[in-house]
Amino acid sequence: MIRSSSGLRIALILLGYIVPASAGALAQVPSPVALLEEVVARYQNTMEATFVHHLTSEAWDGSQTLMGTVQLWGDRYRIETLHEVITGQGEEVWIYRAADNQVLMTTIDRDGLAYSPGALFRSYGELYHPHASSREILDGVSYFRLELNPLEEDFAISSLTLWIREHDRMIKQIVALDQSSVRTEIELENIRVGLPIPPETFEFRAPEGAEVIDLRS
Repeated sequence: MIRSSSGLRIALILLGYIVPASAGALAQVPSPVALLEEVVARYQNTMEATFVHHLTSEAWDGSQTLMGTVQLWGDRYRIETLHEVITGQGEEVWIYRAADNQVLMTTIDRDGLAYSPGALFRSYGELYHPHASSREILDGVSYFRLELNPLEEDFAISSLTLWIREHDRMIKQIVALDQSSVRTEIELENIRVGLPIPPETFEFRAPEGAEVIDLRS
């Protein structure tokens, strides 16, 4: 897990420690706006990765951790964990839970969009204002740290921080703090972009015999 003196909010796990960069290196860090533009451009094509998602809160005892895979193509995504398969496009979301043989069909509002994979990787400019950027070195690898605030005061996420690999502008870790002081950390591994992903990967198909519950309004 990336660790800094200020701590982190919701956890995706990265091993190592941060070494302060030199003043000369910091002078070469892109502006927050320029760095955000580069990141958004990087994720306009396809992407797939494995992830660890860690959720913590002062109101809970313990924490929640999920591991799985994510595939993206524009605003379409597919997430697979041990217990669920989630596919989505825009506001439409389908969630299949194998243990219950049940499918939930729903839509997400603007607050829900804050946690959508599409928003977390390519819609920053529509939801957040980048206000600070810096460089941090982790196990000899250079990262840019980009801090963002929501454009709307009552948005579900109150602050968002990205760790971006300098050499390819890929997001390695996301840390989000929401209005209820719940911290989410997402760490990405085995990241690949621009690879061919069949369009049907993102098409929802209810397994035979599954109960389908339509929660769309």
